[in-house]
Amino acid sequence: MEFTPSQLEKLADLMRPPEPEILQGDDLPSTGYEITSNRADVVNQKETKKAPKTIEEFEAQEAEEADLLGRVGAGITDKKSPAYTMNYQQSVSAEDVFLQIGPKTPSSASCENLMVRIKLPGDKKENVDLAVDALGVTVTSSQYYLKLPLPHAINPDASKANWDTTEETLVLTLKLDREFDFVNF
Repeated sequence: MEFTPSQLEKLADLMRPPEPEILQGDDLPSTGYEITSNRADVVNQKETKKAPKTIEEFEAQEAEEADLLGRVGAGITDKKSPAYTMNYQQSVSAEDVFLQIGPKTPSSASCENLMVRIKLPGDKKENVDLAVDALGVTVTSSQYYLKLPLPHAINPDASKANWDTTEETLVLTLKLDREFDFVNF
Protein backbone atom coordinates (compact mmCIF):
# COMPACT_ATOMS: atom_id res chain seq x y z
CA MET A 1 0.00 0.00 0.00
CA GLU A 2 1.41 3.37 -0.98
CA PHE A 3 0.75 6.69 0.74
CA THR A 4 0.51 10.07 -0.86
CA PRO A 5 2.38 13.02 0.71
CA SER A 6 -0.86 14.51 2.03
CA GLN A 7 -1.78 11.19 3.66
CA LEU A 8 1.68 11.01 5.28
CA GLU A 9 1.25 14.54 6.67
CA LYS A 10 -2.15 13.58 8.14
CA LEU A 11 -0.62 10.43 9.63
CA ALA A 12 2.19 12.50 11.16
CA ASP A 13 -0.43 14.87 12.63
CA LEU A 14 -2.19 11.89 14.24
CA MET A 15 1.05 10.65 15.78
CA ARG A 16 2.01 14.06 17.22
CA PRO A 17 0.86 14.63 20.85
CA PRO A 18 -2.03 17.10 21.11
CA GLU A 19 -1.36 20.72 22.02
CA PRO A 20 -2.69 21.77 25.42
CA GLU A 21 -5.87 23.80 25.20
CA ILE A 22 -4.97 25.98 28.16
CA LEU A 23 -2.38 28.71 28.28
CA GLN A 24 0.93 27.75 29.83
CA GLY A 25 3.28 30.01 31.83
CA ASP A 26 5.01 31.93 29.00
CA ASP A 27 1.77 32.25 27.00
CA LEU A 28 0.00 34.21 29.77
CA PRO A 29 0.00 37.99 29.58
CA SER A 30 2.15 39.72 32.18
CA THR A 31 0.24 41.25 35.12
CA GLY A 32 3.11 43.28 36.51
CA TYR A 33 3.01 41.37 39.82
CA GLU A 34 5.84 39.20 41.02
CA ILE A 35 5.09 35.89 42.72
CA THR A 36 7.44 35.14 45.59
CA SER A 37 7.68 32.57 48.34
CA ASN A 38 9.36 32.52 51.71
CA ARG A 39 9.50 28.73 52.01
CA ALA A 40 13.24 28.71 51.52
CA ASP A 41 13.64 31.10 54.47
CA VAL A 42 11.74 28.84 56.89
CA VAL A 43 14.06 26.48 58.70
CA ASN A 44 12.86 22.90 58.54
CA GLN A 45 12.36 21.48 62.03
CA LYS A 46 13.74 18.09 61.03
CA GLU A 47 16.98 19.69 59.80
CA THR A 48 17.59 21.49 63.11
CA LYS A 49 16.84 18.43 65.28
CA LYS A 50 19.89 16.72 66.72
CA ALA A 51 20.43 13.06 65.92
CA PRO A 52 20.20 10.99 69.12
CA LYS A 53 23.37 9.25 70.26
CA THR A 54 21.83 6.83 72.74
CA ILE A 55 18.63 4.84 72.95
CA GLU A 56 17.48 6.99 75.88
CA GLU A 57 17.86 10.19 73.83
CA PHE A 58 15.96 8.56 70.95
CA GLU A 59 13.12 7.47 73.25
CA ALA A 60 12.96 10.94 74.82
CA GLN A 61 12.73 12.55 71.36
CA GLU A 62 10.01 10.10 70.29
CA ALA A 63 8.03 10.76 73.48
CA GLU A 64 8.29 14.53 72.93
CA GLU A 65 7.13 14.22 69.30
CA ALA A 66 4.23 11.97 70.33
CA ASP A 67 3.21 14.49 73.00
CA LEU A 68 3.28 17.34 70.45
CA LEU A 69 1.29 15.38 67.88
CA GLY A 70 -1.24 14.26 70.50
CA ARG A 71 -2.39 17.82 71.17
CA VAL A 72 -5.37 19.20 69.30
CA GLY A 73 -4.17 21.77 66.78
CA ALA A 74 -0.57 20.74 67.34
CA GLY A 75 2.11 22.33 65.24
CA ILE A 76 -0.06 25.24 64.10
CA THR A 77 1.51 27.96 66.21
CA ASP A 78 3.89 28.35 69.12
CA LYS A 79 1.00 29.12 71.48
CA LYS A 80 -0.11 26.70 74.18
CA SER A 81 -3.11 24.39 73.75
CA PRO A 82 -5.74 25.11 76.44
CA ALA A 83 -7.52 22.45 78.48
CA TYR A 84 -11.10 21.83 77.41
CA THR A 85 -14.05 19.54 78.14
CA MET A 86 -16.99 18.46 75.99
CA ASN A 87 -20.35 17.43 77.45
CA TYR A 88 -23.72 16.77 75.90
CA GLN A 89 -26.72 18.70 77.20
CA GLN A 90 -30.30 17.52 77.06
CA SER A 91 -33.50 19.42 77.80
CA VAL A 92 -35.78 17.20 79.85
CA SER A 93 -39.18 17.77 81.41
CA ALA A 94 -40.93 16.14 84.36
CA GLU A 95 -42.56 13.69 81.96
CA ASP A 96 -39.14 12.57 80.74
CA VAL A 97 -37.61 12.23 84.21
CA PHE A 98 -40.39 10.87 86.42
CA LEU A 99 -42.94 9.31 84.10
CA GLN A 100 -40.52 8.31 81.33
CA ILE A 101 -43.24 8.72 78.71
CA GLY A 102 -41.31 11.12 76.49
CA PRO A 103 -39.32 9.99 73.44
CA LYS A 104 -35.96 10.89 75.01
CA THR A 105 -33.36 8.36 76.08
CA PRO A 106 -30.28 8.84 78.29
CA SER A 107 -28.02 8.44 75.24
CA SER A 108 -26.35 11.28 73.38
CA ALA A 109 -28.75 10.71 70.47
CA SER A 110 -31.41 12.65 72.41
CA CYS A 111 -29.15 15.59 73.25
CA GLU A 112 -29.75 19.03 71.76
CA ASN A 113 -26.49 20.80 72.64
CA LEU A 114 -22.79 20.14 72.91
CA MET A 115 -21.21 22.10 75.76
CA VAL A 116 -17.52 22.94 75.26
CA ARG A 117 -15.68 24.57 78.17
CA ILE A 118 -12.25 25.95 77.22
CA LYS A 119 -10.05 27.10 80.11
CA LEU A 120 -7.96 30.14 79.20
CA PRO A 121 -6.18 31.13 82.43
CA GLY A 122 -4.46 34.50 82.27
CA ASP A 123 -6.50 35.73 79.30
CA LYS A 124 -9.34 38.23 79.11
CA LYS A 125 -12.53 38.17 77.09
CA GLU A 126 -11.22 40.98 74.87
CA ASN A 127 -8.17 38.92 73.80
CA VAL A 128 -10.14 35.87 72.65
CA ASP A 129 -10.94 35.37 68.96
CA LEU A 130 -13.52 32.66 68.24
CA ALA A 131 -14.41 31.10 64.89
CA VAL A 132 -17.17 28.49 64.71
CA ASP A 133 -18.22 26.52 61.67
CA ALA A 134 -20.39 23.43 61.21
CA LEU A 135 -17.58 20.95 61.87
CA GLY A 136 -15.12 22.72 64.15
CA VAL A 137 -14.18 25.48 66.56
CA THR A 138 -11.04 27.63 66.45
CA VAL A 139 -10.04 29.70 69.47
CA THR A 140 -7.10 32.10 69.31
CA SER A 141 -5.97 34.32 72.14
CA SER A 142 -2.80 36.09 73.19
CA GLN A 143 -1.52 32.94 74.93
CA TYR A 144 -3.52 30.01 73.52
CA TYR A 145 -4.52 28.41 70.24
CA LEU A 146 -7.05 25.59 69.81
CA LYS A 147 -8.39 24.09 66.60
CA LEU A 148 -11.00 21.60 67.70
CA PRO A 149 -12.85 19.25 65.33
CA LEU A 150 -16.33 18.42 66.64
CA PRO A 151 -17.80 14.91 66.94
CA HIS A 152 -21.12 16.06 65.41
CA ALA A 153 -22.13 18.76 62.97
CA ILE A 154 -23.55 21.88 64.62
CA ASN A 155 -25.63 24.88 63.64
CA PRO A 156 -23.31 27.87 64.20
CA ASP A 157 -26.16 30.38 63.88
CA ALA A 158 -28.12 28.82 66.77
CA SER A 159 -25.07 28.39 69.04
CA LYS A 160 -23.96 30.68 71.89
CA ALA A 161 -20.69 31.65 73.56
CA ASN A 162 -20.25 33.04 77.09
CA TRP A 163 -17.22 34.12 79.09
CA ASP A 164 -16.98 32.95 82.72
CA THR A 165 -14.85 35.66 84.35
CA THR A 166 -14.34 33.87 87.68
CA GLU A 167 -12.92 30.72 86.08
CA GLU A 168 -11.42 32.45 82.99
CA THR A 169 -13.27 29.95 80.83
CA LEU A 170 -14.98 30.26 77.46
CA VAL A 171 -18.27 28.33 77.54
CA LEU A 172 -19.70 27.35 74.14
CA THR A 173 -23.25 26.02 73.80
CA LEU A 174 -23.26 24.48 70.34
CA LYS A 175 -26.65 23.46 68.89
CA LEU A 176 -26.33 19.99 67.33
CA ASP A 177 -27.50 19.70 63.74
CA ARG A 178 -28.36 16.09 62.99
CA GLU A 179 -30.31 14.66 60.13
CA PHE A 180 -32.82 12.58 62.11
CA ASP A 181 -33.48 14.90 65.08
CA PHE A 182 -37.19 14.75 64.35
CA VAL A 183 -37.14 11.09 65.52
CA ASN A 184 -35.87 11.97 69.01
CA PHE A 185 -37.95 15.11 69.60
